[in-house]
Amino acid sequence: MDDSVIVQGEFIPADKQPTTQKEQEEGRQHTRFSLRESNHQDIRFACDGVTVSLVKKYCLMSKTIGIANIKDIGLGGVGLISRCNLQPKQTIFICLDEEYFQIQVMRVAKINHRLNFIGARWIKQDERQISYITNKVYNMSRLPQV
Repeated sequence: MDDSVIVQGEFIPADKQPTTQKEQEEGRQHTRFSLRESNHQDIRFACDGVTVSLVKKYCLMSKTIGIANIKDIGLGGVGLISRCNLQPKQTIFICLDEEYFQIQVMRVAKINHRLNFIGARWIKQDERQISYITNKVYNMSRLPQV
């Protein structure tokens, strides 16, 4: 018969295991990287993240509809806080350093009577472009504030 194999390793109790973003609950296929300095701080008062413009594009024109602060980002999409009243399935652009990236709003949750948390996915599935914007935003969030 086969002898049982005992592998030495670290045991981590279930209640002490590291947690990832709620990707399974929210139907995400990719992990999102938080730009928050502290997840314990109330999100209404968090001044961390990267600020971007929200833009609607029409034929040859574009109109800024507001600003948002990116709180998490990943290959699947982006999570932002904004005063804009957006609707699920709405398509808009985020503008960062004069570059536009199209997103589709997937969910909107009220934080208070003024702020909304918006979960969106990237429209264009070009892996290079998504990696580019993800790295750019992540690196910008790590720059010292002036």
